[in-house]
Amino acid sequence: MTVLEQRIMDHLITELQSSSSPFQDKLRTQYPSLTAYDLRLSTYIKANLSTKEIATLLNITPDSVKKAKHRLRKKLRVGCKENWASFFDVLLE
Repeated sequence: MTVLEQRIMDHLITELQSSSSPFQDKLRTQYPSLTAYDLRLSTYIKANLSTKEIATLLNITPDSVKKAKHRLRKKLRVGCKENWASFFDVLLE
């Protein structure tokens, strides 16, 4: 990874982890039981990061990310067949 790519990635991570984003505020309002970890995972999913990319950012295994996504689906009551992107689009309307 070049220096420029690293700076872009660092900036992206900082922006995604910002706890004051309108997306996270809306999630907190509609789902008050979500943890900070759930909000961070939701933000990464909304940014369309792959399971492997999320695993790298969270320093966990891809299998752990899959389990966390499954638990998040249960908390948000998102069906297995429902696409994350469409769920988050509806949420932000």
